[in-house]
Amino acid sequence: MRKFEVLNEWVDINSRVLVLGCGNGDILKELKKQKDIRASGLDLDENKVYEAISEGLPVIQGDINRDLQDWPKKSFDFIIAHDIVQIMTRPDETIKQMVELGGKVIISFPNFAYFMIRFGMLFSGRMPKSKTLPYEWYNTPNIHLFTIKDFKEFCRDEKITIHKEAYTGAGKRKTSKKIIPNFFAEFAYFLIS
Repeated sequence: MRKFEVLNEWVDINSRVLVLGCGNGDILKELKKQKDIRASGLDLDENKVYEAISEGLPVIQGDINRDLQDWPKKSFDFIIAHDIVQIMTRPDETIKQMVELGGKVIISFPNFAYFMIRFGMLFSGRMPKSKTLPYEWYNTPNIHLFTIKDFKEFCRDEKITIHKEAYTGAGKRKTSKKIIPNFFAEFAYFLIS
């Protein structure tokens, strides 16, 4: 699968996009190139923000857990939270803020119910590690472990609409299979509002 393939498919041309946890701006660069977006980024890491700014990207330093209320509602067509929901202090509150701030929100996360994770814990008796989750239990940034099923239930309970969903399996190949994604998907993408 091409890097950021799902994001490229779902983001509209020339849309206003805020990427949360944008790091050095890889997603912003890709979407500017492919979709000619009007881009903004927010990241906590001062060095990554500096790197993005030195590339000419409009990125500011800030904390997604506190700084989203600084923008007016519906400031963006899309907000992207790629692989960061599990590290948020209060993902429930932050996701609701994102939905208010943007027309549509793209959320992606590692699925902690992926069969390799399940079997890894079952047979080794230790916290799993993979290319997607390369950390030890004591140094992981992931503070909220959740699954596709958990996320769908959260959206239902909060009356958040899921417009699209996509999954990747081992080797990052995109799969459109919705057959037991909670078991077979290593990584999940959701387009919500």
